[in-house]
Amino acid sequence: MTLDDCPELLTIPEAAKLLRISRTTAYAEAKRFELTGGREGLPCIRVARSLRAPRDKLRELIAGAATWRAAEGAPAECPVWS
Repeated sequence: MTLDDCPELLTIPEAAKLLRISRTTAYAEAKRFELTGGREGLPCIRVARSLRAPRDKLRELIAGAATWRAAEGAPAECPVWS
């Protein structure tokens, strides 16, 4: 599954699978996002009692992480994603 194949809003477990983190970690990071007013954690919105992760915000999160890693001397491209 690639980010381009995903719907506009993903469930937290779908976002976790895409980010290759556990479901528990994803929910904890979504909660952290809500508690910090969006400064930290997994970007999400609340729809009634459900949490959804916007695809575009996940793209920004991934791009930010890649930029940070490249600045630290890691390869700019991940061979797994290529």
